[in-house]
Amino acid sequence: MKIDRQTFFAAYEAAFGAITKPERKAGFDKLLGAAESDPHITDIRWLAYMLATVKHECADRWLPIEEFSKGKGLKYGVPVTVTDAGGNAFTNVYYGRGYVQLTWDWNYKAMGEKLGNRLLYQPELALDPVVAYQIMSLGMRNGSFTGKGLSKYINDEQCDYVNARRIINGTDKAQTIAGYAARLEAILRASVIAATDGVPVIPPQPATPAPVAGTGERFTVTASALNVRGGPDTSNAAVGTVREGTVVTAVAEQNGWRQITAPVAGWVSGQYLQPVPTAQFTVTAESLNVRSGPDKANAAIDTVSKGTVVTAVAEQNGWREITAPVAGWVSAQYLQAAVPAHA
Repeated sequence: MKIDRQTFFAAYEAAFGAITKPERKAGFDKLLGAAESDPHITDIRWLAYMLATVKHECADRWLPIEEFSKGKGLKYGVPVTVTDAGGNAFTNVYYGRGYVQLTWDWNYKAMGEKLGNRLLYQPELALDPVVAYQIMSLGMRNGSFTGKGLSKYINDEQCDYVNARRIINGTDKAQTIAGYAARLEAILRASVIAATDGVPVIPPQPATPAPVAGTGERFTVTASALNVRGGPDTSNAAVGTVREGTVVTAVAEQNGWRQITAPVAGWVSGQYLQPVPTAQFTVTAESLNVRSGPDKANAAIDTVSKGTVVTAVAEQNGWREITAPVAGWVSAQYLQAAVPAHA
């Protein structure tokens, strides 16, 4: 398949926010290039879920990374000594690396054997984008990590982005990643312009509206019980309900309906949604950590520099959740209300 980069990145940034660091955008571009050249990825939904996994596992960096804690306090986070055929000994810690955060010595060994490299002895090879992609594609397709592969959850009969998380790590963050995948599928469908030589034409799928300006927004449900339907009109069956006060994230819009991904995936009538108020703040710290949750116990996933204007959508115990330029939580004590510029 061939992906139009301009269309893809414009839609991605409309849905998820700007990619502000050039090396991350370059890494994302390289990742898309690897997928374009992969003859085994013929279903656009597989690629959507692979990208969603990278978005989560690599904390929006779009580069193969090392686990932040390097396995500290975890069973796989202890040194292991291995010996190669030449009798050379290597002592490594097999913490998470790469696009899918490969862990455990036996996984490194198995992947190294399948790819024909020295991954067991040199685990840092998993940080090479080419090797990292090979590990992800092979492992997610073949079920190498957990015994479950992409075809189990995404096939001609179903597209279960929630349970597809079992390919990598049980149900940890399954709903969040499913939401990413739904949005990325829509973005990819709007961006794929051709099949390439050697790659079968993507199987036809039900049309999915592309993200438009204003999607990726958060809304509060105003109806006492709002039906979530299988498609964007009342002729589609209800697949669940969301209660008044529930905050949902819309990933697409069609004819007055919004597509949501959690707590129930489906379509809801936009007339019963009210935008969650946002506010803009200027960062006052020289370098402010963006964390995965509202306290210091959560890992830092990024930083924003002094003078950066951030968009906040929620507040909790002295922390603010921001959505742009990066998504996460920051300490409110280092934020100052931004003053709108005069016309």
